[in-house]
Amino acid sequence: MRFRLVLFSACLVVLTVSSPHSRLAGQTTSEKPQATQTPAIPSPLFKSTVRRVVIDVVVRDSEGKPVRGLGSKDFSVFEDGKPQHILSFDVYEFDKPSISLPPDAPALPSNTFVNIPAAPERGPLYVFLYDMVNMEIEDQIPARQQILRFIESKPAGTRFAIWVNSDELYLVQGFTSDKKLLYAALDPQHPVPHVPRSFLLSRNYGKGDTLSTMSVLTHIAAFLNGLPGRKNLIWMAGLFPVTLYPTPGDPQDLREDIKRELDELTRAQVAVYPVNIRGVVVNPEGALTGTSPYGGSNSVEPLAGGSAPPGTTAGSGAASGTFSGGSPDRSTAALRTANGLQLSGASRSLSSDYMIQGDVATATGGRTFYSDNDLKAALDEATENGANYYTLTYSPTNPNYNGSLRNIRITLPRANYQLQYRRSYYADDPDAPTTAKGKKNNSGDDNTPEQFAVNAHERSMYAGLQHGAPLIHQLIFKVRAHAIGRPTLASDEQWAKLATQPAFFRGKNKKPKLPKAVQVQKYAIYYALPSAQVKRTREGTLPLEFAAVGFDSDGAVLNGVFEVATGQNSPDAWPQEPQDLSHSGKTQQSGVYRAMQELFLPTGAASIRAAVRDLSSDRVGAIEITLPLAPELEAAQSLPSQPAKSN
Repeated sequence: MRFRLVLFSACLVVLTVSSPHSRLAGQTTSEKPQATQTPAIPSPLFKSTVRRVVIDVVVRDSEGKPVRGLGSKDFSVFEDGKPQHILSFDVYEFDKPSISLPPDAPALPSNTFVNIPAAPERGPLYVFLYDMVNMEIEDQIPARQQILRFIESKPAGTRFAIWVNSDELYLVQGFTSDKKLLYAALDPQHPVPHVPRSFLLSRNYGKGDTLSTMSVLTHIAAFLNGLPGRKNLIWMAGLFPVTLYPTPGDPQDLREDIKRELDELTRAQVAVYPVNIRGVVVNPEGALTGTSPYGGSNSVEPLAGGSAPPGTTAGSGAASGTFSGGSPDRSTAALRTANGLQLSGASRSLSSDYMIQGDVATATGGRTFYSDNDLKAALDEATENGANYYTLTYSPTNPNYNGSLRNIRITLPRANYQLQYRRSYYADDPDAPTTAKGKKNNSGDDNTPEQFAVNAHERSMYAGLQHGAPLIHQLIFKVRAHAIGRPTLASDEQWAKLATQPAFFRGKNKKPKLPKAVQVQKYAIYYALPSAQVKRTREGTLPLEFAAVGFDSDGAVLNGVFEVATGQNSPDAWPQEPQDLSHSGKTQQSGVYRAMQELFLPTGAASIRAAVRDLSSDRVGAIEITLPLAPELEAAQSLPSQPAKSN
């Protein structure tokens, strides 16, 4: 599946208020007139377009502690040196928990789920990139041990996903706050698929290759693109061969790949935290000879050089671990180590890699960690660092959206504050058509089925439908799933539908791997939303979009169904009156909006993602249901089914 985001950090977006009756390609479009419906009265249509840049800003004092209590008037924003007016301002604090079910909430019926976490969520979304391709073999075991130590003691409620880069890039654990699941994904005593104990063939799979590494970052950012809020990407490796800005002489295709990489990181609101797992390097490459592989000691440029965009300084400020005043932190000592290596004529490659780490962190609003043997402590700091931040938006005063790179500068009255924020973005025209490349699944194939066509108003919905995406509760709903009948052989029509899905494509010839006979199981998926969440007009209920997607054990799409419903189904759509949809455990008296879908999947499917989107506000709710379902009474196998009616 391909997912693109509409509004995130340092990204140009278009916010449009209009009548949202557009449908996805491949939707069902049956109609059901309502007997009591009054003649439709045309409503006035107001449409406005606002282009905004969204920036996350981490503010720390001279001791590295988060600075709280700031307001929008404390911040000054400049784009290409020109002051900008702040349009919105939000504060995010790590200790402020999300909504959650109360401890005394009644147990849900079998195979019934609600998209509210059982315990409060804390902080932004965190992503571990365990880059085994760019690690030396001798560093892999101690690095994994310290990562497991961190997982055992990670702050409660923090949500992590784990990507592993080995022979391919794999999402081995979707977003979860469960320490046991995270630990199991990297436990060398009980290895899971796609996570080798040691990866011995890194040089065969792109070690040190810039294009390969850029592709990894672009792919992960595309996965995160559309999920709400900030994401901290903790990149654990021993080598960081990547670039974010083109240099003179680069071929055009490389320039496009670099631009796509930065665009994806920008739109997905990703701050990168490079963590060098090598620790303190006692004998760096070239240190014994007193020269570097690329020349004598005098040939090494200052560490603060590099590939940062014009108007910024690579390796400086928060991203490189330096402060403008006060006592230094652990990263400052690492920076001094890197500078010492240069002055002593030690490895150009090691100091250059430290510089690249600083460039990546500075450009994306993250922070870098290197030359430190306490990897667990570095992960603790990386988790805490990006958890308290301010989000502000502004509308650029420059209306010329010609794709040029624009530089951002943010200041505060106190000079000894340390700021981390995204330093630039490409000013592309949001209304211009794009021809984005498809994302790759684990087999290397493009996930581009017709029903996953994405436009700007649907990106948040599709992001929530990805396997491994977090629980999303902008829109609260309850869902029940049950099997209809028993597995049967797929009909010709069902076989043809499955053959178009990513899970059945293999190889360059795009030939499906479907056997001649496929057993499928049909599922009924019932939705219930509090009526208070559903907006109504004189024409009736504003449309809601419902979607369910099934996945195999590798996270590849097996099948999906998308429908837009403007009126709820028959009251009999739910087999029983749904229980409370609030957080208090008491029955809600305001009524319930109901809908239902049917989805058939091959037997052996691993999970279903169900999502609902309010087309008037773009709020989304999403949840993942693990298969197989819990056993139910035989009577439940034949409950009535009625698809959600569309308009």
